[in-house]
This record gives sequence, structure tokens and C-alpha cells, in this order.
Amino acid sequence: MRRFWPLFLFLIIFVVAMIGVNSQSTTKSPSNQTPQRIISLAPSITETLFALGLGDKVVAVTDYCDFPAEVNTLPKVGGFINPNLETIIALQPDLVILLANQQRVVEQLQQLNIPTLPVLNTSLDDIKLTIATIGQQTQHQQQADELLNTINQKIAFIAEKTTGLARPKVMITMGHSIDSEHMKQVFIAGQHDFYNDLITLAGGQNVYQAQQPSVPSLSVEGIMQLNPQIIFDIYPEASDHNSDLVQVLRQWKNLMYVDAIKNNRIHIIEQNYATIPGPRIFLLLDQLARLIHPEVDWEASAS
Repeated sequence: MRRFWPLFLFLIIFVVAMIGVNSQSTTKSPSNQTPQRIISLAPSITETLFALGLGDKVVAVTDYCDFPAEVNTLPKVGGFINPNLETIIALQPDLVILLANQQRVVEQLQQLNIPTLPVLNTSLDDIKLTIATIGQQTQHQQQADELLNTINQKIAFIAEKTTGLARPKVMITMGHSIDSEHMKQVFIAGQHDFYNDLITLAGGQNVYQAQQPSVPSLSVEGIMQLNPQIIFDIYPEASDHNSDLVQVLRQWKNLMYVDAIKNNRIHIIEQNYATIPGPRIFLLLDQLARLIHPEVDWEASAS
């Protein structure tokens, strides 16, 4: 049975991903042989492994990995924050891939002589580097190159389509109060995450320009002061959250003096790829670009 992914858990993972690591980790110790029993400790890593054709090598994933559908039949080793070490040991992995921010787990596994590969997913550059790193460490470099080429072609296509266009002020939100008729606290994308990168590549500018904090939270008054021209409210797929999106939209409509609300440019995005910083996050890039710049003929080929 698929678990609900409450948005507060997504925010916890998002905040953890912002902490303490600024470059791809070099604390890894896989062997030079092709891994045959891989455990993934993050949904983004699981998606990357399957995108590279390594699904048959994956022997376990986290409780919150649910894409692709094949992972639902795999053994689970706990959550992002509290993986079950006994289960991991019993599965006899020859490589555990996890986020570099999970430093305590990295140290525990290495003390047990279990090869680990820590990677990052904070920015879009991190995501692309993680694809390349996993490809290299699993002898799937050709598959990684092909995937990265597809991603880079999409980025180049959108860049050419949006060059010279005005860049509206965009706010991406990842969670807020949903238990009352009025919003109280809203968590938004700051300047140091993959959502900020997506806004820029899609032809917008992040309405939040301060360098800190990494994951800002705003009051209604703060949103009105920033006055975004476009708002994207991000949710995972319907089976992974229990929010009433009709109620959410009603809350947004109360902010009638915000440009995005006045001009009907509030978009609730409910997609299973929209909260996972793996290869499919570039599907969100295409979606954002089309909504930020509806004036562009997106069906015409770039020159």
C-alpha cells in the first residue's frame, strides 16, 4: 500500500538537503567492480538508478520510494532520516547510494565495511553530476551520457525560446498551513535550491532575492510585500498527500492584492515528479517554462 507523503516530511527532507554540504561528496568507497546489489536511500537516487537501466541491480529502497512502479515490490529499509541498519546488513549490498547530507549513516555503513556512494541533489548541477557519478561508478557511463544529453537539449531549447523575454517574478511554494480559511506560514524556494534553478532556466526570476535563509518561510504580509507575478504551489501526486487542493486554492484567492492572484496566475502543480530532485525534475522545467511564458509558441522547433 502506498504511503501518504505529508508535506511536512517533504519539507524536512528539503531542509536537510540544504545543510552542510556545498559540493559533490568525495567520501565514497565502492569497488571497481560492477555493483550487483545496490540499495538506494533516497527517492531521487532510486529514480536515477532506474533511469540508467540499473533497476535489476536494486535490492532495496526507502519507504518513500514509489517510482517507477517496480520499486513497490522491493524490500524497504526505512526512511530517509532513520534507515534500518540491520535490514541493510541482512540484504548484503555491495553498494549503498545515499545523500551526502546523511553523513551519520555514511559513517555507520563505512564502519560496517559496506561500500557507500554519497551524492548531492540540492541544485540542478548537483542532480546532473549525480547522474554522471552513478553512471561512472556502476559502469553505466554511456547511459548516463545519453540521459544528460537529453536533459541538456531540453535546457538549451527552453533557453533559446525565452532569450530576450521579460522575466516575471515567480514564487514557488512547497508547503503551508491548510487547516484554516487563511494562510499563516508559507515555505518557499530560496536562492540555493533546484527550484530556484528551475525558475531561472524557465525564463523567470525568483521573487525571493535574499541569500538567506535557504528555505524561507513567509507570512501573508511577507507574500504581499514581495508581490509575485506568478505563484507555483507544488504538491506530490494525489496518493502521496492528504491536502484539500480546493481549500488550498480558496486560501490563495484571499490574497487578492497580490499580482499573481489578481491576474489568475496561481498554478497548483500536483505531480509525482515535482518534489523529487532526480532526472524527472526536468519535466517540471518544461511545465514551468510553458506557464511562465504562455506567449511562446512551444510547439515550433527552435532555430
